[in-house]
Amino acid sequence: MLQSKKNNTLKKIEIRNQNLRLRKLLSITKFYRSFNIMKNFLQYFKLNCKDTVGCYWPTNSEIDTRPLISHLIEKKILIALPAIEDNKMLFKIWNPFDSLYYSKYKFYAPSMKSKTINPKIIITPSLAADYKGNRIGYGKGFYDKYYKNNKSSIYIGYIYTEQSFKALPFEKHDLKLNAIVTDTFVKIIDKKLQ
Repeated sequence: MLQSKKNNTLKKIEIRNQNLRLRKLLSITKFYRSFNIMKNFLQYFKLNCKDTVGCYWPTNSEIDTRPLISHLIEKKILIALPAIEDNKMLFKIWNPFDSLYYSKYKFYAPSMKSKTINPKIIITPSLAADYKGNRIGYGKGFYDKYYKNNKSSIYIGYIYTEQSFKALPFEKHDLKLNAIVTDTFVKIIDKKLQ
């Protein structure tokens, strides 16, 4: 059992590193591909002003979520961005008039004074995802820990097509995605979304 866990960890690290390199290459064309991902998300997920969406502000070569955030704000849908407090991830309400700060965790976050909410839908940054809902993130475990206490939210992997796999190594504490949205397809994993 211990050997199996060690092998899974090594496989995840290798996949994480390969997909970081891949995403940097893909980001050259990210402008139009980000719009395609947004379009696919909006075609499948019909949201209204009572919905709340947790998102991330893109850094480095991450898929640009700003087109989606702008569209959702226009539709009066509440946006929340992650922040880390006491080594725990929270989602804080954010609007375009609020400042963001670059946190020590190397991502943009809203003020800790903003109201904390649990979003209905969470756009989940991923380096890789498979068709069963397993994902590989950055390896810090913040989304996995958040998921443990917030399983009623809908978690959507937001990835390039090339980052999708038939199967990935996973551990029982890992976050399970309910769906994957890419620039060429949407894969619904959780039957309650169909």
